[in-house]
Amino acid sequence: MISIKDLTVRIGEKVILDHIDLNIPKNSWTCLVGPNGAGKTTLLKALLGVTPYSGSLRDDNAEVYRNQKRNVAFVPQQPQIPAGMTVSEYVMMGRSKRDGWGNESVRSRSLVQNILEQTQLFGLHNQYITRLSGGEMQRALIARALAQEPKLILLDEPTSALDLHHQISTLNNIELLKDVGVTIISTMHDITLAAMYAERIVVMHEGKILLDGLAQSVIHSPELKMAFDNRINVYTLDSGRPVIVAAKDYLN
Repeated sequence: MISIKDLTVRIGEKVILDHIDLNIPKNSWTCLVGPNGAGKTTLLKALLGVTPYSGSLRDDNAEVYRNQKRNVAFVPQQPQIPAGMTVSEYVMMGRSKRDGWGNESVRSRSLVQNILEQTQLFGLHNQYITRLSGGEMQRALIARALAQEPKLILLDEPTSALDLHHQISTLNNIELLKDVGVTIISTMHDITLAAMYAERIVVMHEGKILLDGLAQSVIHSPELKMAFDNRINVYTLDSGRPVIVAAKDYLN
């Protein structure tokens, strides 16, 4: 379990995360939702171990800040992309911590090929990474994270640049990670997709947690609507699946 107690993050005098308490179960998918500026990305970076904080953030009873022993993959919204590297080479970077760069094992090469096929990138494997479209780049980032075979994967808006078909395909591949013992924590603006894939949803607003619970309970909660100034509506399809949309005046 990931245990967060009294977690506070400040940038200068500004409080970004404000005394957060949260337990995140292992081998499950937890999604952070909330408006822009709620602190979702900052919480991901704290979980990654790169953001200083006060309080306690422990993964398997070990404090996470600058803990180099953890195998954690991170898929950011705005990555730094190396020039002169092919898609295949970029995804293979996910194996460098295990094998060393340029010393990839036969298993690693086979794994990367399978991941390129799963993420529908195999036909682009010799393309330079800098020449990919936004959606292709998003898939390459996720492919690199999958190649790492992490125990924890952190994804910041993993479907933001993807069309509907690739959204579902990508999230299906991520969901399979739970079967091999991976814990998934993501942020998502699309709460409908969050409810489809995540077992738990954490509602954030102004650096605080308004609610943490099972997805099907949270999406019908007043706290979720409160986080978005009561400007979202929740509808239930005949299949029982919820759909969350912004009220029309919220779009103006």
